[in-house]
Amino acid sequence: MTDVALLTALAVLFVVVGPLLLIAKGLRLSLIPSLILAGLLVGQLGIIDGELMLELSRLGIAFLVFTFSVQINTERVRTVVSNTEIVAIVQMLVLGALGILFALAVGIALESEALAGVGIDEPLTVEQALFVGIAAALSSSIVGTTLFAKSQTDIVHDSLSSEIDSFNDLLAVFLLLVVSAGTFALDPIAMQLGYGIMLLAAAIIVNRYLFGIVERLAGGSDEAMLISIVALLIVFLAAAEFLETSIVVGAFAAGIAVRDNPVEYSEVFNGVTSIQEFFVAIFFATVGALVTLPSPITVVSDPSAALVPFVPIGLVSDPLATLAPFVPVATVALGLVILTVVIKPIVTAALLVYTGYDRRSATVTGLDLDHVGEFSVIVAIEALVLGLLIEPVFEAIILAAAVSMILSNVTHTYDEEIYGVMVNRGWLGEPYHDVDDWNSVPEDISDHVVVVGYGRQGRRLVEFCEEFDQPYVVIENNPQALPDLRAECDAYVFGDAIEPETAAVANLESAELVISTAESKPLTEYFLSFTDTVDVIVRTNELPMAAELIDRGATYVIVPDLLAADQLADSLGALLNGEYDPDELRTESMRALDVDRVPPRSSSAESTSDTREFGG
Repeated sequence: MTDVALLTALAVLFVVVGPLLLIAKGLRLSLIPSLILAGLLVGQLGIIDGELMLELSRLGIAFLVFTFSVQINTERVRTVVSNTEIVAIVQMLVLGALGILFALAVGIALESEALAGVGIDEPLTVEQALFVGIAAALSSSIVGTTLFAKSQTDIVHDSLSSEIDSFNDLLAVFLLLVVSAGTFALDPIAMQLGYGIMLLAAAIIVNRYLFGIVERLAGGSDEAMLISIVALLIVFLAAAEFLETSIVVGAFAAGIAVRDNPVEYSEVFNGVTSIQEFFVAIFFATVGALVTLPSPITVVSDPSAALVPFVPIGLVSDPLATLAPFVPVATVALGLVILTVVIKPIVTAALLVYTGYDRRSATVTGLDLDHVGEFSVIVAIEALVLGLLIEPVFEAIILAAAVSMILSNVTHTYDEEIYGVMVNRGWLGEPYHDVDDWNSVPEDISDHVVVVGYGRQGRRLVEFCEEFDQPYVVIENNPQALPDLRAECDAYVFGDAIEPETAAVANLESAELVISTAESKPLTEYFLSFTDTVDVIVRTNELPMAAELIDRGATYVIVPDLLAADQLADSLGALLNGEYDPDELRTESMRALDVDRVPPRSSSAESTSDTREFGG
């Protein structure tokens, strides 16, 4: 297999996919289903060799994993498992066990006499069932992030989804190392795990101690930094090849080794983002191309059988014999889709509600995770290449991945609507925690300020209210913030702001002002319904939307970009008017960013130079 063949396959893929994407864009169709369906067309036409497509998928996923792992901040890695990670562990164990049991049940059914004519050449053993369990258990930070039309926010369910997906990715790296052993024997697996630990340890050492040297040598040059990052990637990929482990593990380690510094090297990391988008397109297209379905192109001996299911059954000589090999594939794929799209959200939501999260955040988080992840795909590819996985099970995992990713795009788009239907029909029951047990609000409070969200902005608003003796109530639905609420706030309600019980306890209708610090369409729509009696401040990142919200009754709209511009103008004016010198401005900036360390003072010559430069 030559590099020219891979480039040719990539070119063919995009020659076919490109025009179809333009058509989809013109018809305002979603990107992910369009890419998968375009790839499906390429695969069914048979214009790219299967082995080439597998290799292209491996390389594409490796580079994609690299671009995402670059964003991991190793300094924030915890040694203590959080409640969310416990939820992720339990969820994976439950879904993995269900996937394994389902695959074994299918295997037993295929061996029965009733299905003697419908089966596969090799039995569905426990080893094969393990890969079905992995596909059912693992979601994906890459797929999950791509499904969001905008970047992740500080909304609780966004943070939960990201944390659970990231934990899944770390476990998937471990599973890739196990699969790379090429056998289920303990000694080779232990050796591969040792190699993986070596790569990750080397990556952390480079990130902590050596990458700073690279930055200094680059001297602020974007070109030098980009070449250094590419060289680092090549070194880790070569190390993975030398150790005979998965190149995806090498790419993951290479991303860890890179210290994310988007401020000083903005052009470099913007370029990494562009590369990421390119390989995201390759990933979804190759997932579609790897799907195997009965088609006219696949027929060898019986041309009429190729038309199943495209012609009436009566025109085909033996439709059962034609579809028999596909029945086990479709059965396992259907089971995987049900496990990931239906069962996984239910299990995730139940676990999150049990740990203290509100019903809406838990449900929407579950819907964010309802897909087969990209690491499940690469684990299946590696296992197939190494002979650990039989083709029918591989085909089932790929088919389930394609279907679940398309369905996940739909459920994410309409997640709030789905939640509303479930609540209205009583499927979610009553809130697990009684709001009355999770609040501290005076019964006679009125003419107060309701602050929704206790993040950075919410804390500043609370400080302001306390400074001017203004009564307030904080509404927060993140259990991790509950200790701070109890310690720092005079009045608070822990719960979903949209729940009627929460609004009643916060006495929202008697408030003087409601300030929503979270950019959330459902929250914004809900609070705008109170504008006849209460002044409402909401938040959005879009200027046109801000004007629309004001027209609909909002008293003020928080637009972060405008606030940042106003703050910059005020700071610059203070610097030019002599109210601040550069050192004071740096210290004030550090204080605003909640950074404890004080920046180094510049010399008087530097201060004079800076002032002269601003003054022209």
